[in-house]
Amino acid sequence: MFFSESNLTLFNATCIMIEVFFLVLIVVVIFVGFFAFFSYRERILLQQTEKRVASAKEKLKIVERKFMQGKIKKNVFDSLVDELEEELFSAQCLLLRLKASPKISASDKVSEIVSKLGKPTKYRKAKIEKILKETELIRSEMSLLESNYLKREIKQSVFEKMIKKKESDLIQKEKELTDIVAAASTDKVLKKAEKN
Repeated sequence: MFFSESNLTLFNATCIMIEVFFLVLIVVVIFVGFFAFFSYRERILLQQTEKRVASAKEKLKIVERKFMQGKIKKNVFDSLVDELEEELFSAQCLLLRLKASPKISASDKVSEIVSKLGKPTKYRKAKIEKILKETELIRSEMSLLESNYLKREIKQSVFEKMIKKKESDLIQKEKELTDIVAAASTDKVLKKAEKN
């Protein structure tokens, strides 16, 4: 016989190793492809947001020039400036979120809250971390808004409207956090009651 049984098992083992190698190679290629796609998508979103900021600034300059030339009335000018400043600020906030989001760390605050809760679930811990990161982002957006207002880059009416929205978002996130902490402490009390 041309093939002995030991040669066939060796051949089968080699085929299995080659199949496993190609399977691992395919998984790695898929993983690299997903990573490349998501990083590409993030870069595109960042570029689009930067274009939105530049476009809003350009529109604002055009509206100011038209007003100075007398082609736009005061009330129309004020409403256009308010809209454009809101658009500009929202684009700046999105740009800030895209650039600052990976850098924000709330691990100290998370560990402080988790230590008070005892043994929270992984879900609660992840939810707490997400909420704390969101509150930090909202606070940084508010500081950006305040700095723009102090530099007289935005009107007071736009500042008040946007700061009110950011404060309500911040209050909502803090309420979510207190709800999670309250639910965890309620669970803790119920477990102690069951033990007794």
